[in-house]
Amino acid sequence: MLDMNAWFCFEASAVEDVEATAADADRGTPALRDVLVANYGRLHQRLLRHLGDADLASDCLHDAWVRLGDATHEAVRNPEAYVYRVACNLAMDQLRRNRAAQYTSDAEAGIDGLPDPAPGPELIAEARSDVLAVDRAIQSLPRRHRAVLVALRIDEMSRQEVASRYRLSLRGVDTALRHALTCCNSMH
Repeated sequence: MLDMNAWFCFEASAVEDVEATAADADRGTPALRDVLVANYGRLHQRLLRHLGDADLASDCLHDAWVRLGDATHEAVRNPEAYVYRVACNLAMDQLRRNRAAQYTSDAEAGIDGLPDPAPGPELIAEARSDVLAVDRAIQSLPRRHRAVLVALRIDEMSRQEVASRYRLSLRGVDTALRHALTCCNSMH
């Protein structure tokens, strides 16, 4: 953005450049900067309609003035259209940079706002304590109850497979499992 002092300096240099343009015209082809200065109002209005932002239009015309430097328009058929295209391209570049920065900061803000799904030290300690309590409870079970519980819940065997392996009835498997779970729940 240009502050007012810089703008007045730009305007003053534009007047000086217009005066220099007359001298350049006598010597040959004027510089593209002179075309920008001479048609500034019209170029600004076109950019304003195209961009919808007066400050951006002014900034892009200033950047175009800097970019054009001492280039002449010997090979350019329509110097005003060329200057306008330079300013439009600069505006598009600036908008792309702003958009990339916007998405980057939005993504970082979104990530910062997400809770960490990993358990904290307190939950880890609590979970370890629970696992140790369950392990103690399973170790304290009678051998048959422990075997039935491990076969059904850890090895994921069917009730029929457990009954066949340990020569129990289905009712016996259910009873052993019920006693094992009751013991584990009471010790935990």
